[in-house]
Amino acid sequence: MTVRHIVTWKLSGESVADRDAQAAEIAAVLEPLVGRVPGLQSLKLHRNTLNHEDNWDLTLVSLHDDAGALAAYAVHPEHLAAVDVVKQRTVSRACVDLTE
Repeated sequence: MTVRHIVTWKLSGESVADRDAQAAEIAAVLEPLVGRVPGLQSLKLHRNTLNHEDNWDLTLVSLHDDAGALAAYAVHPEHLAAVDVVKQRTVSRACVDLTE
């Protein structure tokens, strides 16, 4: 049973340009995890393009083999290093996990 992991963040940058740069930094640490974290099938980041002041800024959508693979991803050392970068650039986080 595949798990779709969706996370969205409000970034801490004061301007749209600041938040664009932060989104690029986050992408640079998260996207390379594909092929390095077992059970992580795909990972894609989406930058909000409209209503910048009201909407969440950045959304991650990743697919995992199953709930166990998602749990292993959560504690994988390379993911934890990426999480440190993400936490430094965000002010809020929301998440939903869906089984398919």
